[in-house]
Amino acid sequence: MSDESRKLSVLIGITSRSWGGNEKWATEAARGLLCRGHRVVAFWTHATIRAELESRGIPARRVRLWGDVNPFGFSALVRLLRGIRPDVLILTKQREYWMGGLASRITGRPLVVLRHGLRRPLREDFKRRLAFGRFADLVIVNSGDVRDTLLGSEWLDPSKVRVLLNGVETSKVADGAGLDFIESLGIAPGTPVVAGVGRLTSQKGFDVLIRAMALVREEMSGTRLVLVGEGSQRRSLEELARSEGLTDTVVFAGYRTDVREILSAVDVYALSSTNEGMANTLLEAMSVGAPIVAADVSGSREAVRDGVDGLVIPPSDPTALAGGILTLLRDRELSARLGASARQRAVECFGRDRMASELEQLLWSGLNAREESEPA
Repeated sequence: MSDESRKLSVLIGITSRSWGGNEKWATEAARGLLCRGHRVVAFWTHATIRAELESRGIPARRVRLWGDVNPFGFSALVRLLRGIRPDVLILTKQREYWMGGLASRITGRPLVVLRHGLRRPLREDFKRRLAFGRFADLVIVNSGDVRDTLLGSEWLDPSKVRVLLNGVETSKVADGAGLDFIESLGIAPGTPVVAGVGRLTSQKGFDVLIRAMALVREEMSGTRLVLVGEGSQRRSLEELARSEGLTDTVVFAGYRTDVREILSAVDVYALSSTNEGMANTLLEAMSVGAPIVAADVSGSREAVRDGVDGLVIPPSDPTALAGGILTLLRDRELSARLGASARQRAVECFGRDRMASELEQLLWSGLNAREESEPA
């Protein structure tokens, strides 16, 4: 059996082009393992990720890994694996899965862990079967719903798939944090503010949220919507806001690193996604006690208990979303009660220390299980 008192060497892939929930998970995992004394190195491809890793003090190396077939990136990854000789290789993106898995077979067979954070069936192709069926020792998912979706692939060994709930910072945010930023957007103090946070992509359903705000404005004309994030749909969402007559209602705030502070200053956080695993921004909103209206997509009900920690409404339904927002804006006592319960639940169930501890246990159990299965 492995000696669990010793420290692990872990290599984590974060080769995304932009910053989002998956990248937050990977950096929180890296930081958590570092804080527990393990040796951790992340490999990155794009400068955006390098900046985030540097700001968090995570040792990192560049590997130019893009596309499904990249001989130069693959060779660089092989060299990195040979240099570090990690006990564990954690891969977080589709492009990493099969190239990283193959590189691990060439370089000494570390424990290969795939992190899959979105409710999406596996493609029935050679690369997915190779990565998930042959190379992976463990597959980490962030909700029971994501696990059940993956296990729709009958060729995938269910014993490999483990649920690890996301973890976020849960420390208290200073009173008034975020208010200066809200006011810097030209929003007067006392104005009801709704926030949506995430990449401006179709998955996040911000078009649904903008249409919902048109309905909210009919009842509460002064309400403003702040969208925090950047992405490929920004121009089309700006055009939608214009076409709905919401140019003065919807504010595009761009990419921000102070999301928790901003969420602590708004009146409602709205999760409008059409697909998720378990949204990090939802957990961040819970961690600061923001009143929440969440679309009933994968992971939402595992995080938010409807009527206890927030309101859960049908997805892709502007009318239902508007109704939830108006309920919380009108009933401040309900908003305060739901927000307080959400914060308590975040502290108890979704703290990053809890995630780091459970991740550490999963890695050791994977290493021990593989050692026991190998011939003497």
